[in-house]
Amino acid sequence: MKKLLMLMMAAAIILAGCGTEAQPEKKESEQTAQEQKAGYPVTVKDALDEEVVIEEKPEKIISLMPSNTEIVYALESGDAIVGVTDFDNYPEEAMAKEKVGGMEFNIEKMISLKPDLVLAPGSTADTAKEGLQQLKDAGIAVVVVNDAQSFEEVYRSIEMIGQAIGETDKADELIENMKNSFAELKKKAEAIKPEEQKAVFVEVSPAPEIYTAGKSTFINEMLELIGAKNAAGDLDGWAKVDPEAIIERNPDVIVTTYGYYTENADEQVLARQGWNNVKAVKDQRVYDVHSDLVTRSGPRLAEGAEELAKTIYPDVFK
Repeated sequence: MKKLLMLMMAAAIILAGCGTEAQPEKKESEQTAQEQKAGYPVTVKDALDEEVVIEEKPEKIISLMPSNTEIVYALESGDAIVGVTDFDNYPEEAMAKEKVGGMEFNIEKMISLKPDLVLAPGSTADTAKEGLQQLKDAGIAVVVVNDAQSFEEVYRSIEMIGQAIGETDKADELIENMKNSFAELKKKAEAIKPEEQKAVFVEVSPAPEIYTAGKSTFINEMLELIGAKNAAGDLDGWAKVDPEAIIERNPDVIVTTYGYYTENADEQVLARQGWNNVKAVKDQRVYDVHSDLVTRSGPRLAEGAEELAKTIYPDVFK
């Protein structure tokens, strides 16, 4: 009897030991299944053509460009953002996040926030190369997002970020919504006859250093979409323009994009010496539109195009 009891106890211990070992295997299996379901690990090819492997869905994200921050929020993942730049101002919640720098980034502070993912801008990838390498050496995934200059490139940014943060479906939906908004504007613009199209000069920075949006910019694309002619369409990219050259172009409408940061932007243009014979000034057709809507390559570009349309053709785009 005593021997039987000892055998039973030994069997119980063995079974208990087996149960203990089997349980973690089950949990590990469940975790793997959950990761696979979420699409992780995922490999993202970034703007530098580097393949970035992201092992798990990022729970802590640092965004180093306002447009990328807006994309993350538009993909309903803003709660995961732990750090932004000094220039991030939308949505309002982003302004309460930790600031990690402006033109230069505080790498030590970024590392201290223990992010899983850093979304870096392609425009500063060269100048910030050493800092980004420090982040990578600290075991942080760094995705360099393309510097978008067209609608298609903005869609690519959204796709890239959506893939990195595990929100590809929401990214596809956001892109589709933007395309639909643009299509609606284009449809309305069909009512504008070629001879009725306005020549528009878009001023993205004030005197004395006046810059405008030439071809190969999303502002030029917006103007074409809504049936307007870019008065600086012969220039390339974001171009500096001499005031005399603007007078010679004699635009029908002048649109400034810096009133959000500069008071009375339109009045400053109207008061410029020697501009009284410019058609836009003579007809009092100088307007300011919200800078971030038309110069920030993010999900609100469709809103920016609509604001431009209503400003230039109020009767058509009611």
